[in-house]
Amino acid sequence: MNVDLGLISELQNRTDRIRNVCVLAHVDHGKTTLSDHLIASNGLIHPKLAGEVRYMDSKDDEQARGITMKSSSISLLFVPGAATRADGPNAVPREERLEKGYLFNLIDSPGHVDFCSEVSTAARLSDGAFVVVDAVEGVCIQTHAVLRQAWEEKVKLCLVVNKIDRLILELCLTPLEAYERLKAIIAHVNMIVSSFHSEKYISEADAVLAYEEAKADGTAQRLAEGGGGGDGEEEEEEEEQAFAPERGNVVFGSAYDGWAFRINQFAEMYAAKMGCKAAALQRALWGDFAYQPKTKRIVRIKSDQQGRAKPLFVQLALEPIWKAYGACEQGADHTAILGRIVQGLGLSSITPRVLQHPDARAALRSVLRAWLPLSEAVLSMAAEHLPSPIAAAPERYARLLPPRPEQLKAAAAEEGGAELAASLDAVEGAVRQCDTATDAPLVLYVSKMVAVPAAALPRLPGEPGPAHPAEERFLAFGRVFSGVIRQGQTVQVLPATYNPADPASERQEVAVGALFLMMGRGLERLPEVPAGNILALAGLDLAILKSATVASTPLCRPLAPMLFQSAPIVRVAVEPARPGDMPALVEGLRLLHRADPMVQVAVQETGEHVLCAAGEVHLETCIKDLKERFARCELVVSPPLVAFRETVFCKEEAPLETTARPVFAVEASTPSGACTLRVMALPLPAPVATALDQNADLLRLALEGAAKGAAGGGEQQAAQQQGAAGTAGAAAAEADVGGGTGAPGSDSLAALGERLRTVAAAAEQEGLLAMLQRAWMFGPKRVGPNLLLAAPGGSTDAAASSLFNLPPERVVKLAKQQPGRTALLPSAGRPESAASDAVDGGEYEEQEAQEQRYLAVPLGFPEAALKLGLASSNETAAAHAAAAVADLSSQLGAMDVSAAGGAGAAVAAPANGSAAADGAAAAAAGGSLGSSLEYLRYSVESGVASGFQMAAAAGPLCDEPLWGVAIAVEARFNLPPGAAGGEGCSAAEAAAQLHLAEDVYGPFSGQVTSAARQALRRAVLEADPRLVEALFLCEVATSSEGLSAVYAVLGRRRARILREEMREGSDLFTVHAYLPAEASFGFADELRRRSSGAATASLMLSHWERLQVDPFFVPLTEEEREEFGEEGQGVGSANLAKRLIDAVRRRKGLPVEEKVVESATKQRTRARKV
Repeated sequence: MNVDLGLISELQNRTDRIRNVCVLAHVDHGKTTLSDHLIASNGLIHPKLAGEVRYMDSKDDEQARGITMKSSSISLLFVPGAATRADGPNAVPREERLEKGYLFNLIDSPGHVDFCSEVSTAARLSDGAFVVVDAVEGVCIQTHAVLRQAWEEKVKLCLVVNKIDRLILELCLTPLEAYERLKAIIAHVNMIVSSFHSEKYISEADAVLAYEEAKADGTAQRLAEGGGGGDGEEEEEEEEQAFAPERGNVVFGSAYDGWAFRINQFAEMYAAKMGCKAAALQRALWGDFAYQPKTKRIVRIKSDQQGRAKPLFVQLALEPIWKAYGACEQGADHTAILGRIVQGLGLSSITPRVLQHPDARAALRSVLRAWLPLSEAVLSMAAEHLPSPIAAAPERYARLLPPRPEQLKAAAAEEGGAELAASLDAVEGAVRQCDTATDAPLVLYVSKMVAVPAAALPRLPGEPGPAHPAEERFLAFGRVFSGVIRQGQTVQVLPATYNPADPASERQEVAVGALFLMMGRGLERLPEVPAGNILALAGLDLAILKSATVASTPLCRPLAPMLFQSAPIVRVAVEPARPGDMPALVEGLRLLHRADPMVQVAVQETGEHVLCAAGEVHLETCIKDLKERFARCELVVSPPLVAFRETVFCKEEAPLETTARPVFAVEASTPSGACTLRVMALPLPAPVATALDQNADLLRLALEGAAKGAAGGGEQQAAQQQGAAGTAGAAAAEADVGGGTGAPGSDSLAALGERLRTVAAAAEQEGLLAMLQRAWMFGPKRVGPNLLLAAPGGSTDAAASSLFNLPPERVVKLAKQQPGRTALLPSAGRPESAASDAVDGGEYEEQEAQEQRYLAVPLGFPEAALKLGLASSNETAAAHAAAAVADLSSQLGAMDVSAAGGAGAAVAAPANGSAAADGAAAAAAGGSLGSSLEYLRYSVESGVASGFQMAAAAGPLCDEPLWGVAIAVEARFNLPPGAAGGEGCSAAEAAAQLHLAEDVYGPFSGQVTSAARQALRRAVLEADPRLVEALFLCEVATSSEGLSAVYAVLGRRRARILREEMREGSDLFTVHAYLPAEASFGFADELRRRSSGAATASLMLSHWERLQVDPFFVPLTEEEREEFGEEGQGVGSANLAKRLIDAVRRRKGLPVEEKVVESATKQRTRARKV
């Protein structure tokens, strides 16, 4: 390969001369073509092949589809001004390259929304980025996504407006019309970036639609008109814009034709002719400024002169380029036109033979590439405006290593923690400074694992070849943030959950293998790599699954994990065509899971292997890789399995004509009868559920300590019986996330809490804020969009709002044991259904007749609400646990006082009830009763928490996770009959003798878990359940001929049209719609087929939305049958929600309510009718 490794190694040690840059854009906006021209400037490919060879697309399917699917890196050299020299950039002497040159580590990333995870890996390793925008299509869906990703990773941006040639040759715009379009594009991008700083939009879909609304009411036009320079406050405002051509961080060009320019190039060209300074002319070249030939002055264009006076940018920059493209017009003498341009510019490298080329476009390319070389404009912009690793390190430090969590601070402050504190300070200081010293602590981040054939790895002389050349080897693709890494060095591999205060757990110690310089399709060996550089490492394939931090010391915080803009929601079940290939499939899935950052692999309870991908194209790529590279066997792939969620009816989101049904509470008891639970499911509005869903990673890191404290189980019974388990659990709940695994600071949690508070204040749902202030934990997996609510006020006794105070007709009582029962139908206000689940005769009524006494259990601590700043309390979790035990003891004391005063029991009544309660609490806290009460309380609390997590992970409709549901739970201990007031038996003694029947039914916490799970699932059914489906934001670009076909396809797929607009100066239309994920499969192919190729679509995962169809609705009245049809959804069609639920249940092997025999008495004939 034409690479000077010695020169690259020397430049790698000059960190101020390094630029780590990625290329970001929407699909087909020209990223890879731009990269080809930059690669051609280093002589790695011929300039004429730039844009055709697609050098960075090394996979066969990338070349076949014409899109980039994997991010790849290449190192390039750049010497300012070399591209415009007469002898070309290759003639620059080595000394000048070393003295003035820059080393660019360029990462080309995909533009398709299905491969957004590759954008995340590229952005993590970069300090700057080129954002490429098509001048015709403008800002598209994925442009929003990549801008958001760059902003999250604190990556500085430069803008490249590409495909200017299409404005000339396709749209036939005048220079003035093109200027207005370019102004609008820059204003649009600036608006997006500014919205990130203000957090104005909740999701990318909202940001996409916001600009369209601004265009409709004229705001966008005013933004575009304000793009020019100004005086006073206007100039200060303009300085705040992210992209401003007069500052030099915007490039205009055509990657297809290989030319580009910045405003400063024309300012330097015309400054001498106009007799002014280049810097002053550069400021006036963008905006509403014109040149007056009579006075030879630059003046501002007044509002009444708009459209008549030509802006300087139009006159000095665009008109010469339009004149050059005039050579491509039919009948034009391109040799003469281009000859005058070459003579006027003094382009000595253009010979007459080049101008006489029979293809006018080819001759034009040669002239424009010599006049305005693309590599010079783009790379010089990056050298000036994008930071070096040293300059970027202080700005990116807060994202890479957020503030230390309190637990780690406490561990460092303890006795013996001086070494930990010193090591953490040294590592953080080295990362903040991008320290390249050989003795600096090594910190390297691996963003993904890259699968490479063993035969493609370069070997040193004398090294043996691989035993299996076709075998896939994994290289770690990463960047050194501090220190120097060398081959053979022993390093520590730290996962995202690693805690440096406990260095013995989770980390792995490995020896680094060979180091490689990534050169697109090729690799070059390196002996060592200093900080600030990108590389590939061998030898870490067994220690890293997808991403990790590599450090030289175990006393190091792992860097923050990457953020992905979407989640894998498309799933398929895969199995080998030949059963004997099952081991190969399992190994292939393991390799695929490691090679792709977004892929998830799961094994269901039925034994089937499920592959999860981000979208349809991503899924096709994964299946192809699995067949041809990793498993190498024939596969049988199921139809796509769509992910759904389950929720309950939310009145604020339902149509106005919808009437809400009454919500029932569900009562369930443990098999032993010692504990009774009452549960009610309440809705969370979509904005609250969406905010929790989008910040799952943040919540996971912030609440990990609470999750550890809440875990319960029978294996800790001995400790619990001694009263120690509750205290330990409470202490764990107080602790923050272990280690510095990128745990978010309090600012991030406070911002999320403030967002939830704002949403609650704006919502119409009564009591929503009070509900959020009681948030005990999230679910499923303790980070989902569902809430388990703590008891109001910390105690449930004598609470007016208690679920136990509801009237009997609002309560559905479940039997103690219902083995194998699957509740598919709610009570829905039908007394006969509720009665069927109630306990017949028996125990409850008999105990009530005997005046059964109970203990109200104070359930839960608002841990989640306190973390998010939604609630304020000085009480710690440990203090809350102690107060809960004291409360139970107080209730026992009050029972004894009541019994003594009312029935003359043996227990003498003290002077007043308060003293009795205090005395009982003190006695209980110090004796065996205190430990018994603590065991009971902790068993109920941990059992309810476990039951909530299980129910939230698999709802009652079709075993899909819950979404947007708040669960209120209250519990009581049922004391045995005669416990209070019985002769010789106090309430405290009865509580100590409470029969849990653990020898029959198992641990008490397990009994509570089973009852809680059953009650929670039934509570969802009693709250008018709904199905939740994922929606894509669909953006369709089509010509006027294909518009009717677009609407027909969208209508068949249940799409909801949002808006339609016509692009100015063309016959192209853009249609925005919400498309259900269930209906998205095959959408692009059908759209292309129906419109005869005139329409193209882009999909971006937008949000989850409640499906406003009752799955159990059956029309009963004549009016309902006329309106909804016999099936409840429309004439001739079944209930949509019921149909989707049945499909999922049938796939999972769950029972489905359908007729096996449609007509048992109908005569059957075997005759064949001809």
